[in-house]
Amino acid sequence: MSEPRIYKVKRFGYREEWRKDADTAMIDNFPWGHTMKDDYRPETKVYAAFDDESLFVYMETDEINVRFETKGIGKVHTDSCMEFFLMPAPESSLKYLNWEFNPAGGMHLGIGTCRHDRTLGADENYRDLFQVKTNISDKGWNLEYRVPLSWLKRFFPSMDFKPGRIMRGNFYKCGDETLRPHYGCWSPIDLVKPDFHCPDYFGNLVLEG
Repeated sequence: MSEPRIYKVKRFGYREEWRKDADTAMIDNFPWGHTMKDDYRPETKVYAAFDDESLFVYMETDEINVRFETKGIGKVHTDSCMEFFLMPAPESSLKYLNWEFNPAGGMHLGIGTCRHDRTLGADENYRDLFQVKTNISDKGWNLEYRVPLSWLKRFFPSMDFKPGRIMRGNFYKCGDETLRPHYGCWSPIDLVKPDFHCPDYFGNLVLEG
């Protein structure tokens, strides 16, 4: 296995255009495209930042033929979907969270150590909790949300947002039942069949103050 990919999560600068200061993570690996009739690869970018209270995430894609059947909590991976899998405290817990959103703000969120032991991590108030915002245009769609540290501490009591912390995770773009099904990831995955629940292939997310 190659060295893990690294994304530097910079401290939030309290600017309206904070993404100008954030590094860009490109979802540019489509390991299973060659097995599909249509090797569709939507250009998808991720920006993340943090402060003492929250982790901020912004994702955008040029996917235009979007599908969003799920309006609340549900199986959004069958829709046009952007996902973030995060292992916040790998030094003390192998549990990771998976946030999955569609263009309507429909969401799935789970927590566990693998695909088979997951429990739901949020209820119907998730839009307020994570301050979820989505937008669809003729150029694609985007997604923005925040993860409060106080909420993370429910699952990871020793968790903090301090510069130097190394979290693990991956960013994904998929759409199982869209007009052009696709499976993309930021950190490369070397598996025969599509599977995003593979923490061995997570990259490193380094908090940088």
